[in-house]
Amino acid sequence: MRNFLPSILLFQIIFGQSVTVSVDVDQLAVNETFTLKIEAKDSDNMPRVDLSPLEKDFTVISGPAQQTSYQWVNGKATSSKTLTWTLVPNRKGILTIPALTVTLNGKRLKTKPIRMNVKSSGQVANKDELFLLADVDKTEAFVGEQITVTYKLYTRVQMSLEDIKYPESVGFWSEELSVPRPPRFNQTTINGVRYNVATLYKVALFPTKTGELELTPMTVRCNVTVKKRRRQRSVFDDPFFNSFFNETVQKVLRTELTVITVKHYPEGKPANFTGAVGEFKLSASVDTDHIMANEAVTYRIELTGTGNLNMFSLPELNFPETMEVFPPTSSFEQKQLWDQFTGTMKWEYILIPRQAGKVFLPRIELSTFNPKDEKFYSISSQSIELNISPAKDQFTSGTSGFTKEEITLLGQDIHYNVTTPPSWVERDRRGIPIWVWSSYILAVGLFLAPVTLSRYRVQRLSTVGQRISHRALKRAQKSLQTNPDLDNVSVVIYTYLKDRWQLKTENMDPLTVENELSGLIPPEVLTELVELLQTCDAARYAPGAVVDQDFAGTALKILPKVDRYV
Repeated sequence: MRNFLPSILLFQIIFGQSVTVSVDVDQLAVNETFTLKIEAKDSDNMPRVDLSPLEKDFTVISGPAQQTSYQWVNGKATSSKTLTWTLVPNRKGILTIPALTVTLNGKRLKTKPIRMNVKSSGQVANKDELFLLADVDKTEAFVGEQITVTYKLYTRVQMSLEDIKYPESVGFWSEELSVPRPPRFNQTTINGVRYNVATLYKVALFPTKTGELELTPMTVRCNVTVKKRRRQRSVFDDPFFNSFFNETVQKVLRTELTVITVKHYPEGKPANFTGAVGEFKLSASVDTDHIMANEAVTYRIELTGTGNLNMFSLPELNFPETMEVFPPTSSFEQKQLWDQFTGTMKWEYILIPRQAGKVFLPRIELSTFNPKDEKFYSISSQSIELNISPAKDQFTSGTSGFTKEEITLLGQDIHYNVTTPPSWVERDRRGIPIWVWSSYILAVGLFLAPVTLSRYRVQRLSTVGQRISHRALKRAQKSLQTNPDLDNVSVVIYTYLKDRWQLKTENMDPLTVENELSGLIPPEVLTELVELLQTCDAARYAPGAVVDQDFAGTALKILPKVDRYV
């Protein structure tokens, strides 16, 4: 995008204090961010600004960031307090940052409007390097008809995704078809320009009402690597220095507004039409067609096809009066197809016939609408015959021929005979059952447990330094034996000294060690320790100045000497 000198509007000077409002660009794309800055000079307080008037056409990405600066020019001191925001336009066209109310030192001031020229994203003729598109397979549909929307990211620059805000369109039932994580990029060419393209989201939308419905934009925030701008060419323009002069900028991408026209159904809608739109097949079955009275049978209904499977219900089923019907359970299994929402809805009824004989389960009829030819159809399942035999024994059968309510009442009236002799206890010889006194012991234990645990924690915390100090030498010896590298030796020694001697300093070096341990260990041992640390540092930072030696072995000999005097 073409940049220009920031447009600055100076709108008020009060008692030597001035306030300016500026933007860094006035021409940009929908997916680009810009900076809004308000600066107050020679003010004791930060300005306060009401940004609510610009929320219709702009979205605040971050801010306000506050900055205070001081300058001395020709012996005269000046100061400035600045507020900055990062914003992104919500649509293309000539947009205006409206007059804003700024409060400075108790004074309410009005800014002048700033005009912004916002172009659409994805204009390949202008060779945009990064844009987001929503590919809609149709812009007109019937209620319940599938609309497939694919959101694709096109890029020609080095970038990384930071955040994706998926759309939530009002007036649509949505079913996800694909959400690649992470997105996979492939190469494509548009008007002779090569891009890397990735599908971020694919969704099936089903309108729930007629009229003009808008698709909510998808928003993507990403970080883009760009070259820093330099005013004139220099030796650093060589490609070798490219990585030194790159910077990361944030861009916000949005899809453009898309309007879907949702139409009414054509004339001739059947009376039993419940909203099934698509192509479906209906079937019904039972697990067995020969049962006895009072036994259960499972009645299954399956609806398979492509369309708005989760947006309608089956017509009411009328089962024979001699059959007890339990509420159905339902499940849905989606087939993983790329563009169409396809699957199988299943319903299962548990049926219990109460009388012997022959019955027919109802034939299910469902009216559907096919948007391809704009016609209504009727699909149905076959009728199922059940042969019911008399129960073998009314009293030994599962439910004894009674209804659920009768079984409940009967269960309350039955009093079973006791066939085992009771356990008698002689008078005046009753003891306390074991469960009684064990309950009291458990209650006392639970009452005392928090106090005991609290004291244990306090004791552990108070002795943590002693435990670290006692284990310091063993940990140091184990680390030196495991990793005798030069870089590890000095780190292990410093860690040992800090833990074993409980040193409070964070910056450890040979001079600090000498000052901290002077007078605590014999001078000859301290000299050996300090010389070892100095030699380690010299070997690390000036490898050619020190002859190779076993630093880890020397440390393993010196540390036990130091440890004796703790």
